[in-house]
Amino acid sequence: MSEIPPVFQDFKRAMFRCDAGALANTVTDDFVWELHAGASPDEPAGRVLRGPDEMAAEFSRRKLKWSDVRYDDVDERMAGDDLIIQTFVVSGTDSRGERFCSHAVDLYPLRDGRVAAKRTYWKIEGPGPAH
Repeated sequence: MSEIPPVFQDFKRAMFRCDAGALANTVTDDFVWELHAGASPDEPAGRVLRGPDEMAAEFSRRKLKWSDVRYDDVDERMAGDDLIIQTFVVSGTDSRGERFCSHAVDLYPLRDGRVAAKRTYWKIEGPGPAH
């Protein structure tokens, strides 16, 4: 099994810092983030964000709307040479003041040494976090 490439650590640091410039150095030009949920019934498979600016804006929005966010039991593995599978438990308090806890899976396809997508799947317990 191959090791997680260093670009993924740079990607995660930039993501949590909401740093679009640093994200741009780690993702492909056509990067997409397929979120775990849509903002409306027209997006049942999840909202899609494009590029580092939209990704950084979403993380900035979450930092304003959600509190006490924790990521526990994080596990990352390579599937072949071009896919990172990450599992974790995310919990916190949403914009309604309600607690949430979800088991999650993110799939990160790699292309040309960069992250090409973030495909997010959450097993939501209860109503799920408010956006």
